[in-house]
Amino acid sequence: MANIYTREFFYKFQDELWDSMQHKAEPVKEDALYCVYKVVSQNEDDDVQEVLFDKTLDFASCICKKFESKQIPCKHILAYLHRKQFTYLPDQYILKRWTKSARCDKVIGAGGSEIEDCFHNSILMRRSTLFQLALNVIDKAVISEEASKILMDDFENSLRKIKSVISHDPEVVEKNKCTDQHVLNDPLVVRAKGCGKRLKKRKEKAQAKVKDKNKHWYGCGKIRQSYDKRNCPMLKNQ
Repeated sequence: MANIYTREFFYKFQDELWDSMQHKAEPVKEDALYCVYKVVSQNEDDDVQEVLFDKTLDFASCICKKFESKQIPCKHILAYLHRKQFTYLPDQYILKRWTKSARCDKVIGAGGSEIEDCFHNSILMRRSTLFQLALNVIDKAVISEEASKILMDDFENSLRKIKSVISHDPEVVEKNKCTDQHVLNDPLVVRAKGCGKRLKKRKEKAQAKVKDKNKHWYGCGKIRQSYDKRNCPMLKNQ
C-alpha cells in the first residue's frame, strides 16, 4: 500500500491496520443478500462494532462510518477482511484522491471539470449509510406488530415520494446516461524536421520557367539569354 497511497494517508492506513490486529470479527447473522459481523476488541470490552457485508455489491461497511467520513478503511473493516483471508485491499476501499497517481491520472467529466472519485463509490457509501439506518429501525419495529405496520406505511409513503423526486431530478437522469464521456480530439498537425518542400504542379513549373527567361542578368542587363553571370561576356571583358 505504500506504493499506492500518498505518504500522509499511508500512515493513517497503517495505524488502522495495526489496530485491526487487536480486533476479532465473528459472524452474527446471514441471509441471501447480507452478512453481519460483530467486531470485538481484544483489549477494550466496550469497543464493539458491526460490519455489514453486501453480497450484491461485494462491499463491507461499518457502523462507525469512518470510511464514509474520512475515506479510509477502518480497523473493523480490515479485521473483517483479515478474517476472510484477504491478502490485499480490494479496489472498492481505495479512493483515488488519496493515491499517488491522483494528479497524473485525472478523470475529466463532460464539462471539463475533474472528477475526484468515481460515481460508483459515492453510491456505495450512501447505500451503506441508508441501509444501516433502515436495519436499526427494522430491528426495533419487528418487536411490535403496531410498530411494524407504522413502519410499512412510512416505507410506502417514502417510496412514492422518492420515485417522484427521481423522475423530476435532471441530475439523476444525466448520471444514468453515463456522464463521463471522454472526447478525443484530432492531434495537432506538426511539420516534421527535414521535410522537403511540397511538390509543384505542372502549371507552377511552367510559370517558373517563363519567369526565369524574362529575368534580367546583372552583368549585361539583357533578358532571355542562355548564359548567366558566371559566363556573361560583358563581365569577362571587364
